[in-house]
This record gives sequence, C-alpha cells and structure tokens, in this order.
Amino acid sequence: MDIFIIALLIISCLNMYSCGSSSDLPGNITKCEIADEKCLLDGMNYVINNFATTGIKELGLVKLDPLHIKKFSLAKNPNSPVSIDMTFSNAELVGLRSSQVKRTSAFTRDLGRPIVLEMFSPKLTLKGPYSIDGKVLILPIVGKGDAEISLDNVKVSAIAKFVPVSKGPQQTYAKAIEVKIKLEPSRATYKLNNLFNGQKDLSDNLHVLINENWREVFSELQPDIFGAMGLIFKSVLNKALSKYPLEQLFLDP
Repeated sequence: MDIFIIALLIISCLNMYSCGSSSDLPGNITKCEIADEKCLLDGMNYVINNFATTGIKELGLVKLDPLHIKKFSLAKNPNSPVSIDMTFSNAELVGLRSSQVKRTSAFTRDLGRPIVLEMFSPKLTLKGPYSIDGKVLILPIVGKGDAEISLDNVKVSAIAKFVPVSKGPQQTYAKAIEVKIKLEPSRATYKLNNLFNGQKDLSDNLHVLINENWREVFSELQPDIFGAMGLIFKSVLNKALSKYPLEQLFLDP
C-alpha cells in the first residue's frame, strides 16, 4: 500500500525535463550536453525546487506536488499473507517538492543505455478515497472511505529504457518503453478511515497490526506496487517526451 505513494512520479519525468534549453524552452532551464551527468543532476533538482508545485505547461510537466493520481489498484494474491483488493480513486501524492535527486546516469545519442536515477524524499503521503477487501497477515480487512498513507525517509531508485522515434530530419523523439521503480522507506504509516463499517475496536486492532508490522506489509505488496507505478510513470514520461525532439533538448544530440 505504501510504496505506490512514492513511486517515481518525479523520477521518470524529470530525466527529460531537466535537459531543456534556457533559450529554446521555458523555465530558464540549462541545456546540457547529452553525456553530462552533473548538468543533468543539477537540472533535475532545479526543476523540483522551482516547479514541483506549478509544473511547466509548455514542457508537458504536470504539477508534481500535489500530484493527482486518478486511479491506483492492487489485486489479491492468494499466496501472500497480505492479500487485498485495494483501489485509490482521485488521490493526491504530497511531498515531492522536498525531494532531491542524488544520482543520475547520462543519456547516449542512440538512447541505447538505460537511465538510472536515485532520489531521496524526506516524506511522501498519499491521500484520497479508497476501498479495500481481503486479509492482512492474520486479520481480514474491509473498508471504504478516506485513507492517508505516509512514507518517511524514502530512497527511490528507477531504471528507464528508451527508444528513438524519428519524425523527420532533426525530429528525433525519445519514447519510454519500460520504467522500473524501487522504494525503500525507513517507516510507513497507515490511516484507513471507516474500516469494518466504522467498528472502532476492529479498526484499532487492524491499525496496530499493520503499523507495527509495516515492513512485512510493505515487502509483500511491493512487486505489484512497483509494477503499477512503473506503468503510471511510463505514461507520464511519454506525454512529456512528445513535446520536444532530442535535437532541442540537448546541446549535442
């Protein structure tokens, strides 16, 4: 439940946004040479620090904090001690504005090498309407209402693969074909309102169980969460990448 919060909403997007030219693109973003890792790293952090709460419409960069998530779902796994059907609808992810990119690899001219990115977020919180049904460890769980799931001190790593798409002379666009995400929080906290139709004793017992055993819950859910987040951010990435060709994003494409 916790990991999708963090996801790498930023991660995938910012790889490309950071490469803009101050003369060609909005936001006074410094144009980088395609293999200049430090320039790319500085550009990503510049975008987070200056545009996380506003986005850059001209670049296709959506507002990242809060980040709107239309729908996120997890399916039951009968072989797992944490087996739930859980859906968030029209949720918001809060906290990306305080994130910092720690490392990024450089692009290659043919986009043949995956981009690896590492980021740190002090706190990320997913809030919004939810529904849940299934079991968590030894207890059944059912509920529908508002939820708030927080992750503290999150290490985010992502690997994104791209292919070039030619649309004419000097019109080479990058297309993300795969995005893999991994999250490592120091703590996860769950608040799920209206569990068990508002039965407080059952709700209190369930919250004690999942918050005391947050690491086990997180571990069981992470394969589905990482996979779903990768798909979400691949979609977000490709929307942004369709705005400008590589020839306008780098000094030496």
